[in-house]
Amino acid sequence: MITHPRVGDYISNTCPRCRKLVRSHIELRSVGLTRTRLVVPDVPVDVCPSCGHMISVAPDGIAQLREAGCPK
Repeated sequence: MITHPRVGDYISNTCPRCRKLVRSHIELRSVGLTRTRLVVPDVPVDVCPSCGHMISVAPDGIAQLREAGCPK
């Protein structure tokens, strides 16, 4: 069974800004959708501890972004 990372979990990942292997962590951040002014709060994202760059969106956060981006 595959478990999704939760807030506070650590993940081994490659940071595209630092270009090195880092032990990143999941935290909640506000994410802006491209080509819109919409900002979705409290999305779980993978963050580099060295530079603070958002590496990726956690699988649980993708559903939040889809829900916020679809027309009502």
